[in-house]
Amino acid sequence: MTKRLIINADDYGLARDVNRGIIECYTRGAVTDMSMLAVGESFRHAAELAKKNNINKIGVHLALTGPFGPVSPTEKIPSLLDKNKRFPKSYMEFLAKFFTGRVSKNEIYTEFKNQISKIKKENFKITHIDGHQHVHTVPAILEIVIRLMKEENINYVRFPAEKIGIITKLTDPHILIRNLSLSAMCGLSKKLLKSSGVKHNDHFIGHSRAHEISRENLMFALSRLKDGLTELGCHPGYFTEDVKIKHPYYRNCEEELKALCDKGFVDEIKNHSVELVSY
Repeated sequence: MTKRLIINADDYGLARDVNRGIIECYTRGAVTDMSMLAVGESFRHAAELAKKNNINKIGVHLALTGPFGPVSPTEKIPSLLDKNKRFPKSYMEFLAKFFTGRVSKNEIYTEFKNQISKIKKENFKITHIDGHQHVHTVPAILEIVIRLMKEENINYVRFPAEKIGIITKLTDPHILIRNLSLSAMCGLSKKLLKSSGVKHNDHFIGHSRAHEISRENLMFALSRLKDGLTELGCHPGYFTEDVKIKHPYYRNCEEELKALCDKGFVDEIKNHSVELVSY
């Protein structure tokens, strides 16, 4: 087997200055794919910017959490929304609702279907699906995603199971807890994913260091890549005042942008006998 690497930028459509950063990394850097956020406030800007740069294929970043309103009419999906007609802000808040039976799976299907349709109406070919905060890894939600993939003829879904080193586990409890939560969901979903026949990456990098990727982290990841298809999830952008106010967790986005656009990084990928590929 050979080592193949996909570098995918999430949250395309979140904000204009995030969109600009992602496009820059895609057109002159190492980013090979991007996932579009249909519920993002800058969706229209993202669609126009992609077309301006002759991009006609894209992934879908399905969302049920975060500071977003839905694509669907709110009266059609009441169980997915809070009192302000928005999604739950956090992954844990959503899971608490979901696992206590307060979320309708039919409404999840409706909202996901509409998010995919909104992107397809812009004449993009949908290459892959992933989830905001990896919400698609919850087994019952993954069943819905697989159903939609087959209906919409979408070939790939992200499998974000990431192995992290023992030193990281011991020195950063927050990363450990976050990793354990995602690992549990991925473990429960693995059999379902295998039996479905849909394609997915073999390895994943980017959850434990989400919004914290640096040149050093990238080089370390490259040195440890395994045979097969690895996806690196990233969040490049420009940390302007607008992004700082609305999305303060993006504080490292310019460092990610710089690392991913550095020609030295692209050369280093080749030096490690890694093939940079796209969905």
